[in-house]
Amino acid sequence: MCKNLILPFILIAFCKFTVYCQPTSGWQEEVNIYKQIYNAPITLINGEQTSIDKLAEKKPVIIALVYTRCTGICSPLLLQLKESLQLNKNNNNYTVLVVSFDSRDLIPDMRQMAHLFNLNNNSHWNFAITDSINRLISSIGFKPVWNNTIKQFDHDALLVGVNSQGYISKKLVGLRNEKELELMIGSINNVYTPTYRLPGQNTLFSCFNYNPITGKNKPGMGLLLIALPAILSILLLVVINKFVHRKEEV
Repeated sequence: MCKNLILPFILIAFCKFTVYCQPTSGWQEEVNIYKQIYNAPITLINGEQTSIDKLAEKKPVIIALVYTRCTGICSPLLLQLKESLQLNKNNNNYTVLVVSFDSRDLIPDMRQMAHLFNLNNNSHWNFAITDSINRLISSIGFKPVWNNTIKQFDHDALLVGVNSQGYISKKLVGLRNEKELELMIGSINNVYTPTYRLPGQNTLFSCFNYNPITGKNKPGMGLLLIALPAILSILLLVVINKFVHRKEEV
């Protein structure tokens, strides 16, 4: 009886370890941080031809990557971003750039989206398309995947903060509140925030330690602590298995 239960216990222990050690959104937010964003040429909905660097030189930029045919996260992302920024009365030193990553989107599509959110006449917001979207999203580390079954992109809700030098200073994955957006606005304005974990300063119990120079994560002490219960469970089950076999032989 005990022998038949050993394999399921091992599988359960392994599955728990695998789930707990999956990279979190925090890991995704570290990808390509402190690297220069690709200076994509963009066309605004008013017809103006410009680029990301030119916009950032005037004011730091918060980039929202969306597409107009999205029936998922894009609209909630823009709606929450709009509402959260309206609550931020203390800092206006930024612009929001909403860029479509869907090559099917044209200027009329983006103009309609801006009108839908009542942002077409808001001086803090720009809606745009680019013919260099692949190079742009590659420089950000954004990887939307086309789902042919539902005819939609599978993608994260992503905001990217770009400072006036064209460097990515912060990324936010998922729907975030006004406090986190304040931190992003501070980062793109090169404001020191003491609550940030400094790049390269690894905490003792981190699951992964990020190296901003190589752009890679390495296993940390926290990973060992998470794995320890699974390892001990497997060792215990191996001992029980040997004990059961020895008892059967006797």
